[in-house]
Amino acid sequence: MGTGAKNYQAPDWVTIEFLQDVLKEHFKDDTLEVSDLLVKSVNTGDAAAGFASEMHRATFNLQRNNAKSKFSVIIKDHPKGQTGAIAHRSKLFKREILTYQEVLPRVQSLLESIGDKTKIAPICYYTTETPEPFLILEDMSNFGFENFERGRLLNLDYVLPTIEKLAKLHACSAFIASESPQVFDFFDEAPISRNPDRRDFLTFFPVNIRCVAEEIAHWKGYEEITEKTFKLAENVLQSAIAMYDAQKQGFRVFNLADIWIDNLMFHINNETKEPDDVVVFDFQLAFVGSPAVDLNYFLFGSLNENVRKVHFKYIIREYQRVLQQTLEKLNYQGHIPTLKEIHIELINNSLIGVIAATCLTPLIFRESGGFENLEDLNSRTEAGDQFRRENVENPKYRAFLQRTIKEFELSGFLDT
Repeated sequence: MGTGAKNYQAPDWVTIEFLQDVLKEHFKDDTLEVSDLLVKSVNTGDAAAGFASEMHRATFNLQRNNAKSKFSVIIKDHPKGQTGAIAHRSKLFKREILTYQEVLPRVQSLLESIGDKTKIAPICYYTTETPEPFLILEDMSNFGFENFERGRLLNLDYVLPTIEKLAKLHACSAFIASESPQVFDFFDEAPISRNPDRRDFLTFFPVNIRCVAEEIAHWKGYEEITEKTFKLAENVLQSAIAMYDAQKQGFRVFNLADIWIDNLMFHINNETKEPDDVVVFDFQLAFVGSPAVDLNYFLFGSLNENVRKVHFKYIIREYQRVLQQTLEKLNYQGHIPTLKEIHIELINNSLIGVIAATCLTPLIFRESGGFENLEDLNSRTEAGDQFRRENVENPKYRAFLQRTIKEFELSGFLDT
């Protein structure tokens, strides 16, 4: 997630001495030296990347074991102003910090215990909650990972390695929950909840769905869909809360709850020119619930709709296969959901797919930035309304929406 702050300035606390101390502690090497530091925004231009954090890349010379090389780290800093207030009340950074401190190390340890070398996410070199929270993360671009091309949705070659990694994360989290449930105490609150501290953040969903409904209202033959979409905009928060409440029972896993193109980096094989690995990041909305949350969010928000229509059942079968295989290797004693049960969960939690396709996908097709703060993204301000209109009027998104919204209506997913 990140703000779009103009006139970029690097944090004054990101110094050679600080980074040197962090890396000395992480690598357990007191001889390590950092020099020639340069800090830039992660994004091109003058806007930082994401929605609820400020992202920086610190590049420097790193001398270790008598060898000097270029090195970089990603700094995820707490935003300022109104966006920072929303992030603080919603405890976004606390959730992510706990993920890197308590959840991911356990997940990686479990995978290593069964001989699986899968890497779920970047290493966290350092993090703190005081005086302001921030994280210093491994820069995966150092290892050939890259973001997906902006303005496009994923094809099958990119989806399958992501689904495999997601299944392994889910499987390990289910095992952890069965052995040490207290690890997930903080992650019990769903992304959409009755918590008044999340009120400002939650307006994102109804205002975006309403904007989609206003666009569909101009399309001949979509009158019934338009009516249902306006009604969904009014009821989406109540419907989502009821959906999440129903997830208190049954098979539950650690969800990113924000798995989409911008929160993935892929490694491309030099010979095949196809992705052979992926890492996930951004755990600010993470919570424990149905695996259908991540699956619906990802498959309806980031996957090319034609690929989804043809390969959806195959993708879900691969997810269930890897999930079951990993849990069996871990000697998990609980119930492992069958393929049929996974499909039932996807239907019962279909609202997440609708939210992803109406609130998230428009951002993917947008090929540039365009908002100054989270308030514009969440509220009916003039700037926010203009931003959303530009998104839904994008010809690429309009073509996606015309096909996808009909699929939702025919499946009953728009009914509230």
